[in-house]
Amino acid sequence: MARSRKRNATAGLKRDFDPTRWAHLIFVLGGFMGAWVLANAIEDVWDIVWATWPQSVSRPDAMWSNLAAIGLAVIGTAYAWRRQDWFKFCTEVVIEISQVVWPTRAETRQMTVVVIVMTLISSGILAVMDQLWQAVTNLLYGI
Repeated sequence: MARSRKRNATAGLKRDFDPTRWAHLIFVLGGFMGAWVLANAIEDVWDIVWATWPQSVSRPDAMWSNLAAIGLAVIGTAYAWRRQDWFKFCTEVVIEISQVVWPTRAETRQMTVVVIVMTLISSGILAVMDQLWQAVTNLLYGI
């Protein structure tokens, strides 16, 4: 009962925008992406080395490449996270993104129609120019 009252009391409060929370998320997601990229890169390089020198290099093992990639990603993420200038840059990016005014559904639909119409007009002009150029070249070459 006390827990539900506490939730109801805090439900009405609006949280202030905290860009550092999003900056932390950027670093965490960057670490996950770095681990994935490194794991694939290590496996690919190991495959190439094994294919070139099969006698001196053992067969590629996904577990070891994943562990190495995770270790390197953790070290890289920790290094990047502790750099104050990088963290400040990410925070400033989050603040700038929060100030973006996104178009409404009607504006998006209207701009989509404009793009489709302009694409059709451009393709029509290019088709006419192509046919003209084909006629001119056929006339010049006597085909």
